[in-house]
Amino acid sequence: MGTDLTLKLSRFFMCKKTINNIQLVSVELGQSLFEFTNKYCKQESNDKLLTNKAFHRLCTLGRKMGVNNAVVENILPSANEIKDECEALYIYYNKKINIEAYRITFITQHITSLEQIPSLTDQDFLSSTIVINFESPDRGWITYLYYSIVAVPKIINHPKFSKCGTLPLLNNYLHIYKNFPCEVGFFDGKPHTFHINGTLFFQQNSVTSVCAHASLCMAINNMSSYTGDFITPEYINKIIGVDHKKNKFKFPSENPKEGLTKEEIESILNKCGLKFVRQDFFQAPNIEYNDFIYKFLESRYPVLLIFTTSGASSHIVSVFGHTLNSDLWRPEAEIAYTNRFSYYKPSSAWVDNFIIHDDNFGMYVCMPVEALKRITLPKYDKSFRAVYALALRPKEVETSAEEAEAASAYVTHTLFKTMDKLITDVWTKRLFNFNKFRPFVIRTLCVSKEEYKKSMEKTDFEGNSFSVSDKTELLNNLPNIFWLSELTLPDLYTANKSKIIDFFYSCNYPEFADSEQDFLKRWIQVRFPSKLIKNSDPLSYRELQVKSHYPLFRMSTEQETLDW
Repeated sequence: MGTDLTLKLSRFFMCKKTINNIQLVSVELGQSLFEFTNKYCKQESNDKLLTNKAFHRLCTLGRKMGVNNAVVENILPSANEIKDECEALYIYYNKKINIEAYRITFITQHITSLEQIPSLTDQDFLSSTIVINFESPDRGWITYLYYSIVAVPKIINHPKFSKCGTLPLLNNYLHIYKNFPCEVGFFDGKPHTFHINGTLFFQQNSVTSVCAHASLCMAINNMSSYTGDFITPEYINKIIGVDHKKNKFKFPSENPKEGLTKEEIESILNKCGLKFVRQDFFQAPNIEYNDFIYKFLESRYPVLLIFTTSGASSHIVSVFGHTLNSDLWRPEAEIAYTNRFSYYKPSSAWVDNFIIHDDNFGMYVCMPVEALKRITLPKYDKSFRAVYALALRPKEVETSAEEAEAASAYVTHTLFKTMDKLITDVWTKRLFNFNKFRPFVIRTLCVSKEEYKKSMEKTDFEGNSFSVSDKTELLNNLPNIFWLSELTLPDLYTANKSKIIDFFYSCNYPEFADSEQDFLKRWIQVRFPSKLIKNSDPLSYRELQVKSHYPLFRMSTEQETLDW
């Protein structure tokens, strides 16, 4: 395992002199991106195949973000970036098939010559994409995005918002992304280097790779904590021992291989030194798939989601973020209008879409949460529903997020009842004033001690801040990583984006046998408004300077968001 993935990517992306042509193409408003696609996506001219949706999605995002120019570079099959991939295609077809590859770089600035590129800033580059076209003897031209590094979507210099400049998308929370090194062209004998703050997208080619290859490449390479080798489809094939002469994906062969098995997917994650949590939603249909996924996304860990399509078929996508609708009626109304009474709602109830990379449809697409939910049990209706998830996680985390969240409701309420003369602040009283029209909200995520420390620099609703001694007392009992549950009221969550209680729970315990007893052993401490109570000495407390509701936890490195 390496320690500097950025350096490895820089070396991997280096094309050297394997670029034999470069041109600047205008794709500004008035210049058709459909014509641009027809030229470089040779599959578009093949009537036997469907449109390449991922290529069109790339162009759609480019148009939305104000693309003006594209730099197109012809890349030879011997280029470092695609050498292994092209060799796999040659082996698969047992011949030297025709391969045409391009590196396409989208730029926001309007430039008139290639010589202006070195003067551009990182913010002027929207994407860097390798497109491979290969001619199948029996199917004609096939096109796929071998990889595409695409900036986090945003509004750039839109006429309606010209005074504001660049704006993030409303209520879009992308939690897994990186700052990727990229290259374009050769100037003074070397390529121009730049960085894109975004995510890496891969697309299957359906012969030497399938959707599982693409999703694994996307999930692993986009993890900020991953510092190992750069993962490509051929890297994966080598791990699981795929022989392209014998193991033919999907299409008829002597030894047909429909895709990667769950065991193979897990062996790849293990080989990369990654820990994960698996959940089968068919075996446990009462578990809400969206709630399971959400807690890991908020913890900045990607999720591989498998869902059924039709019959026995399934598809896998990578989940990197979510959208939030703070005006949703359902979370509270469902409790008020039905017999499904619950003391609290998880914050995932306000998530309306997951932001996913689907190698068939492209990057940063929104998948409605309800799309994969069904009222019927899986044994009656298996089509188009969430079936399995693999959530990547830190190696220190053994305890489930579900346990931590359930414990937060139980322990805090127990403390409030048993210490009613001590916990007298108005906000905690409002929180635990149970009735059908006032459930409270719990947001649970995995947090590091260092990041929590940084989150303590804000002020509460009344302008109070933690004192130096408060911070010391709050931090000195915490492990390096833990589950944090934030308890609040719906109106505070949706309007103020603030919390009332912080509940700290250990994350390195195995599954419990007796829930209530283990809850009482495993919680670390609770921060109420104005008071801190520790499990090591629950009969005493410390007064705190923060006395009102406080901003929700957000990573210090998180990109700017536009909230409503």
